[in-house]
Amino acid sequence: MKNYPGSVRSFANAGKAGTLLVLLCLFCIFAAPVTAQWTAERGSFRYAVVIRDDTYLEADWAEVVDSLVAKYSAEVFNYSGSIYSIQYPLSLYAPDYIAFVSEWDNATATFVDTVWKFGRELDDDPYGDAIWGIITGYYASDALRIATGPEGFDVITVLGGTTSCDLTHYPQGISTSEANYGLYYTKALNDPLAVQHTDGPRDRTEWLVECLNADSINIFITSGHGAHFQWQMHYPTPGDEGYFKSYGSLGCQAIGRTHGGDTLHINSINPKIFFGLGNCKIGKIYNDNSMALGWLHTAGAYFYTGYVINEGTLSQQHGGTKAYFERQAHYTWPQAYFLANQALYYDMHNATPGAGGAPDLNGSALYGDPAMEARVPIDVGVYDTLLYSEDVVVDCTDTPWEVTVTITMNIEGSPGYTNKWGYRSPIVLLPIRAQDIIVVSHDCKDVVVTDNFAIMHIWNKNEDPLPAGATRELTFTCNPLTGIGGGGVQPFIDCNLASSPNPFSGSTVISFDLTERVPVTLEIFDITGRLVDTLISDNMPAGTNTVTWSGTSGNQTPSGIYICRLTAGSRNYTTRLVHLQ
Repeated sequence: MKNYPGSVRSFANAGKAGTLLVLLCLFCIFAAPVTAQWTAERGSFRYAVVIRDDTYLEADWAEVVDSLVAKYSAEVFNYSGSIYSIQYPLSLYAPDYIAFVSEWDNATATFVDTVWKFGRELDDDPYGDAIWGIITGYYASDALRIATGPEGFDVITVLGGTTSCDLTHYPQGISTSEANYGLYYTKALNDPLAVQHTDGPRDRTEWLVECLNADSINIFITSGHGAHFQWQMHYPTPGDEGYFKSYGSLGCQAIGRTHGGDTLHINSINPKIFFGLGNCKIGKIYNDNSMALGWLHTAGAYFYTGYVINEGTLSQQHGGTKAYFERQAHYTWPQAYFLANQALYYDMHNATPGAGGAPDLNGSALYGDPAMEARVPIDVGVYDTLLYSEDVVVDCTDTPWEVTVTITMNIEGSPGYTNKWGYRSPIVLLPIRAQDIIVVSHDCKDVVVTDNFAIMHIWNKNEDPLPAGATRELTFTCNPLTGIGGGGVQPFIDCNLASSPNPFSGSTVISFDLTERVPVTLEIFDITGRLVDTLISDNMPAGTNTVTWSGTSGNQTPSGIYICRLTAGSRNYTTRLVHLQ
């Protein structure tokens, strides 16, 4: 009997022993299921909720909206008829994130196409203006689960129904072949390399279902043939393998159907991403048997991403998504998805060598909360080095502000369009919202700077790779974009909520800037989230404000890391403080 990696039983005796397979997959190879405590560390942002009037009148869907308002201090924009009826007030609000809350039978392929176009038309430039997601579900309770879910989760363990899942760009995982029976790869937590095996089951259905039901998978990636109602496991023909499906008649149940006809329910609760990397129409919601609904209802998907059109050789959206998620940056899943589309638009309209036309500019859907921070953690396991590092410096000393963006190559490589699944030009999500933008200098082939991101075109297909250590720099000036929402102009909080000194042993001075007088709360939390001290709870004037914290709250606090959270109006910003006794 062949031994599976980790000196355990082989797949030869897999049969119905699904539970043992799960232990084999997730415990013996990876030593133990790995989790990492997710912590939020980002600036303030504006969150808009868009919903149809008739949906908003339904109590269970209104609860979804109310939950998002409570979670993000969101503004609600409801409409009847055309979504363009709210275009003007939404453009004034200038949201960073837009959640389109929708009943599933309204979240059609046509709606997805409209959302893409609508999202580019909130200001004068032709690029996307807000990171968006469609929050939906078979039941309103599915949408509520997403709305009330965690602020974020770490994407540590990948499960691939395809060998195109970039296994070595994740801390750990298993990738299985859709084209070759028995072929699969494993990657252990502290090993940067993947190991090839050829003793996998001929029909992977039971194996993959059991792995998913073990509640240790953070992203599941598929490719090959698909449809709105199924994923065909083998490619290009069904061969001796089964399908993944969804059935409304079973209460909207995600299932695996083996080649022999056995039905295996997929029931999982851990947060995960379903990514239909290379599947036609697998993201299309057409009826109550559509795959997206089953995964949102029973399989624990907080994000479901797939094409609502046919995927083809010229498709680029999903290749760009994985590029900015795990190959050349570690953006959150919705951010990577958004940035991939901006790079795609740039390549299409600027004739980037090799990129050509792309039919999928408006052809992919992301279901989930756009502000949920699902990302690959930087401090878990060992995996491939990112292609380059990003550095953004904002000098707020004078008006206009000066912003410098620097790209530094970590390894020799090709930071531009290489192929549909390859790299893309660097695109950096800015930590501020900018207006009155003037490009001062750059050493790139071309740049684009919008209010929320910067594209740096620095390499073309068939050119020599850039060496490790090579840099490219962009400098521009701008004024902060404030936007209008709620009760008036939203205060802009300095992009660097500062404390000095930090680390500190005696006391530290915390400073922040406001554009107008607003209610302010400044709180200190320990690393577990327990409130330690409230330093300010009062209206504070425009300009620079400071307060001193001596590391005490009645009693001396122990050495350690503390979170300083500033709430100004409806916006939040956090920074870390290191206290040394």
